[in-house]
Amino acid sequence: MNKFFKILEITWLITALLCACISVYFLITNETDSALYFIFVFIIAGIMYLLRKHQRKTQEKVNAHNATFKKK
Repeated sequence: MNKFFKILEITWLITALLCACISVYFLITNETDSALYFIFVFIIAGIMYLLRKHQRKTQEKVNAHNATFKKK
């Protein structure tokens, strides 16, 4: 399950970076309406990345705690 969380985390990070690059391109070419759309998607993807990262780290702590509990 931890591998699945890591894949989702990386997917959201790549999406955020891609949207940031595309929005910069649209801002350079003076297409502000398209840039605003990608900035919005960038913000959502960034938030999802941070949430998934937090979820993965919390799951790792729970798994480590359960592993030490089972040894006793």
